[in-house]
Amino acid sequence: MSHSTTDVHIAAIEYELPSTSWTLEELAVQGRIRSPVEALRTFGFEQAWVADDTGERLATAAVERLLENAAVDPGTIDVVLYAGATAASHATRGGGLGAFTYPAAKLQYDFGFVNARPIGISQSGCLGLMTAISLGRALLTADASIARVLCVSVDVLPAGSTREILYNVISDGACALLLERGHGPNRIVAERQITKGYYWDCEALGNEIVAAYFPTARTIIGDTLAAAGLTQDDVAVIVPHNVSRRSWDILLQLTGLDAERLYADNIALKAHVISGDNFINLADAERAGRLRRGDRLLLFNFGFGASWACMLVEH
Repeated sequence: MSHSTTDVHIAAIEYELPSTSWTLEELAVQGRIRSPVEALRTFGFEQAWVADDTGERLATAAVERLLENAAVDPGTIDVVLYAGATAASHATRGGGLGAFTYPAAKLQYDFGFVNARPIGISQSGCLGLMTAISLGRALLTADASIARVLCVSVDVLPAGSTREILYNVISDGACALLLERGHGPNRIVAERQITKGYYWDCEALGNEIVAAYFPTARTIIGDTLAAAGLTQDDVAVIVPHNVSRRSWDILLQLTGLDAERLYADNIALKAHVISGDNFINLADAERAGRLRRGDRLLLFNFGFGASWACMLVEH
């Protein structure tokens, strides 16, 4: 593939999960899953990581590690995009003025991102981090004064919450990644998103969302590949969101993607870390030696709202 000066790549990725995990059996005893343990196990799940505090510590740890490992000067960050799936992710306190204590601004202050404008990304469900990357890429492409964009996702469910949503096991976690202009590893080749607002009420339309999930996913994956001039055979690794492995088996059959190329290790190990999955998996796949330079990677995600997104990355 040819490269241009407006290319944007993911220069670094770090993440942080809580220190505590609960097995499916333990979650069942606590009344925090509805389906039988063996049913969820057949879907690929084994445990969930559960925070005992807010997401601030997780976000701080992920960002701190990224700055250190990538040797990034905080003063060179131009934009901070802070994504969270739930309303609780976007205020450090509740009620009155506390509702306006934004974690993106606090992150900017805590780390000395003195030249960065903090922006919150919400109402995208599990697409939060992918949406942040899409916006960051657009900013880097359009504005020559912006050289580095830090994207952060933080998702922590309220204490005592169910850990099962539509047959998927949910973990808390935070992920931070750095976008830079120019050619480099993990270059973003193409991206698309489809939103169908008809499904905005996910409580009332759960069954309808499940029915729409597969055909819409097949469409957006096919369209994203076609827009990049690629076919299913060009995809070296599929980097998933960690929903049911069984649902991935169905989607792979529908799209003609090779099931052997799915990086599914983290479905059992980490469960569904809401918007962080794709990029936690990308980081782990790279560290595990699963990726080679030049590999074309396909990332797919879905978020309540309802939105479907697909991204192609060249490692």
